[in-house]
Amino acid sequence: MDKLKHLKTRKDARLYFNKNQPVAVRCLTGKCNFEAKIQNVSSSGIFISTHQDLQIGEEIAIKFTFPKSGNQVQATGEVVRTSDAGIAVEIKVYFQDKRRHYRSRISSNSHNSRFIS
Repeated sequence: MDKLKHLKTRKDARLYFNKNQPVAVRCLTGKCNFEAKIQNVSSSGIFISTHQDLQIGEEIAIKFTFPKSGNQVQATGEVVRTSDAGIAVEIKVYFQDKRRHYRSRISSNSHNSRFIS
C-alpha cells in the first residue's frame, strides 16, 4: 500500500518494466557509449540500471523501443541522480519523426503505473 501512496504523490506516473523481459536502452555521453537496462520511465525521465560512472549534470542521449507497441524513443537529457543501482535522467529534448509524438506516447503508456511484460 505504501508504494501506491508514493506513486500518487509523484509528478509523473512511472511505467515499470518486467525484470524477466528487460528493455535495453542505448546511451551516449561525451565520454562513453554503452547499453543498459531500463528500470522505469515516465514522460519526464528514465531510470537506467547501470554501473557506468556518470556525474550529475552530465548530458546523455538515449534510444529505446517500447516492447509491446514498438514505439521508438530517442531523447537527450541530463543525469539528475546517481546510485549504486543506476542513474536517473531528466529528459530535456525528445526527437520525433512526423508520425509520432514521443512525449504523449510515454505519457499515455505510463498513465497508470503498471508493469510491462
